[in-house]
Amino acid sequence: MRTIKLVQLFAIITAAAFVGCGDDPDENGDGGDVAADGEDDIDTYVDPWAGPPETGDWRVLYGYRGRQPSNQDQNELWLMDSNGNSKLALTDLSGLKNLDPPLSCNYGCVVSPDLKWIAVVTGPPTATGFEIRLGKFNANYEVVLLKGAALTDIIDFKFSGDRIFYSKQKVCEGAVCEYDFFVVELSDNVNAAIPIFSFPPAADKAGSTFRGHFRASSDGKKLVVLNPTIRSVGVFMWKDGSGLIELDFICKFGTKDDCSGTGSEYTDTDPAAISPDGRWIVFFTFSDRWQRARLYDTENPGDIQLSIMASVPTGSYIEKACDPGVLEDWQWQRVVGTPQFTPDSDSIVFLTNTGCTDDGSQPVKPRTNLRRIKVDALRTGATIASDDVLNLTNHPFGDLTANKRTTAFFISPDGGSVVFTASPIETQSGQPIGDGTARQRNDREVFRMALDGSNVQQLTNDLAWSAESPTLIPGTD
Repeated sequence: MRTIKLVQLFAIITAAAFVGCGDDPDENGDGGDVAADGEDDIDTYVDPWAGPPETGDWRVLYGYRGRQPSNQDQNELWLMDSNGNSKLALTDLSGLKNLDPPLSCNYGCVVSPDLKWIAVVTGPPTATGFEIRLGKFNANYEVVLLKGAALTDIIDFKFSGDRIFYSKQKVCEGAVCEYDFFVVELSDNVNAAIPIFSFPPAADKAGSTFRGHFRASSDGKKLVVLNPTIRSVGVFMWKDGSGLIELDFICKFGTKDDCSGTGSEYTDTDPAAISPDGRWIVFFTFSDRWQRARLYDTENPGDIQLSIMASVPTGSYIEKACDPGVLEDWQWQRVVGTPQFTPDSDSIVFLTNTGCTDDGSQPVKPRTNLRRIKVDALRTGATIASDDVLNLTNHPFGDLTANKRTTAFFISPDGGSVVFTASPIETQSGQPIGDGTARQRNDREVFRMALDGSNVQQLTNDLAWSAESPTLIPGTD
């Protein structure tokens, strides 16, 4: 049974308290209104934030990075069911350590969401990127490395369907660099890298601080690329069959041809995402006095909706957001990480970080929260109100265990659950972790909850390892 939130419970109790208190009780004597057909016309409360049922028909793939002196250079890949059971050491099962030369996930492993493909980073990055080896899982979770499938000098890459996209540095002129983008059709020929575009475009190179990062749609048909400068950012979409399209240009003061201002407010890893149906792109920004969510309609590239999430009376938002009285209790300082649309493209889940303190110092533990907003709320371009945003985790301020410091998340394929990595609340013996302790600041474990924020459970618990990069795989063994 879904937990009823306190505000909902209060509304139900209040309504019940007034039933029968008037002078004209209904004919049936049960407090309900009588409809024309003689049936009771009782309003049924529908929770606007209710998500699909939690089926649990998925598995969690996550990294466990060593946090002790004896294992701090290690990173293991694990697979478990949706209840935190049936854990499998995928790094061991894969056979990577038995290869000649042996491979590991110590420098990073990325697995496709269908548990079909794996990219293994073979060593530390250099000035021009890193190398990855591509492999494919068999039915026993063993990895078969693809012959010749070594990609070198990679800056960023994404699995998307049976494709992998990646970027490489092409040429640099001073501090401005140009990058080439490629796609590999994994089911056809893994050794045939198809060039798709170079970035930034020639007309947008001046002052660019682009460093090769991007986002990809789940169907492999669209990419989003941000081109930041010291005072602006351009938003571009690559669309399969159409090429590169400029969606937006955001400047601190002025226009694209006459942009002024100082201070770098943007990077190419700022929070942006593409909806599963490919229709919407969301980009969380702050510029001048405002923090905004920008919603782009990919079918109508000129259609941009700007929704104000928070603002400051004067000055720059990035400098003044923590001033006393600026942010309301339900608001946040900034959005961080990578937002994600629900599978039905109806809502967006995003991670917020607030590090405001009374004296302006860095907090021992900032407040992080996962929040959810509906696409329809952004389609109007109206200023966002508290009722438009659901705080899923509802963490408090302070160096408290209840303030679970959240670092990453992923929505289940059925849309009913959210899995996230955050600081633990229980010791390995199942006892509560005390406030102000080192582990509740520095460790990360895997949690799950329903899409409405209920049913929160800690799924992993190992003092020696810190969880990261959760991905959810459809189905069970």
